[in-house]
Amino acid sequence: MIELPEAIVIARQMDAALKGKRIVSGDRGNSPHKFAFANGTSEEYAAIFAGQTVGRSTAHGMSILTEIGDDHTLVLGCGGERILLHESEQTLPKKYQLFLHFADDAYLTVTISGWGNTLLLPRAEAGQHQHVQKDRITPLDDAFTWDYFRQLFEPLAENSKASLKYFIISEPGIWGIGNGCLQDILFHAHLHPRRKAVTTSEAERRALYDSIHMTLHQMVDRGGRHDETDLYGQPGGYQRILYSKSVSQPCPNCGTPIEKAAYLGGSVYFCPACQVN
Repeated sequence: MIELPEAIVIARQMDAALKGKRIVSGDRGNSPHKFAFANGTSEEYAAIFAGQTVGRSTAHGMSILTEIGDDHTLVLGCGGERILLHESEQTLPKKYQLFLHFADDAYLTVTISGWGNTLLLPRAEAGQHQHVQKDRITPLDDAFTWDYFRQLFEPLAENSKASLKYFIISEPGIWGIGNGCLQDILFHAHLHPRRKAVTTSEAERRALYDSIHMTLHQMVDRGGRHDETDLYGQPGGYQRILYSKSVSQPCPNCGTPIEKAAYLGGSVYFCPACQVN
C-alpha cells in the first residue's frame, strides 16, 4: 500500500519523467474495479485528458497529485496501486484502472489491488478531498516540529483507551502514516502498538517523534519500502524490520522471536521484549 514514502518517491519520479508531456488519449482503463475510486465515467476522463499537457507532480500524505492541463488534478495513491511508466506498448499490463498515452508513445498505467484512487478532480477541489486534505501537516513537513507533535497528546483524557496505533493512524492521526510504516516506527521507538498513548512519558513521546522522522527519511532516501515498487517497477531499498515475513524471526536488537497479532482491523508486529506495553 502506498504511504508517505512511496507517494514522495513516485511523485518525484513522475515530476521528472512526465512534466511537459502531451497526452494523446487517456481513460479509466480496460478493467472496471469496484474499489478504484474515480469521479466520472471513462468517456468523461477521455474528454478531459485528450490534448492536455502534464504539469507538476507532488505528494501530500499518501496521495500523488499531478496537474493535468490548467484546470484538473489527477489524484493517485492511498491504496494498493501499481503505478507504472511504460516506454513501449508491449509492456502494458493486461488489466489496468487508469491509462494515459503520451505523444512520445510512452504510457502510464495504474493497476489497483484492493482499493485506491484514480480521481480526476477540478484543481480548485482537489486539495479539499478527504484523501488529500492539503491543510493537514505531514511528518516530513517543516511544520511537524516537536512542539506540534507533543501538543497532539494534550486532548487525551486521563482514562483514554486510545492505543499508539490508533493515535498515529486514526485519531488525531499523523497524515501519511499507515499500518505499514507504523511497525518500524514503533520498533525504533521501543513502543508497543497496543500501548495506551496517554500513558507514555515525555521521553517516550520524544523517542516516538524522533523515530517518525528517522524512519520516514530512511524510507524516502532508499526509494521506498522493499515490498513496494516505484514508477519503473523497481522495489524500494528500505528493508522493513517488522512485517509478515519477520514473524518468529529473531529481533535484530535482542534475539526474541517477533510476534504478530490482529489489532484494529489489521496486523501488528512487535518484539515482546523490546517494545514496552
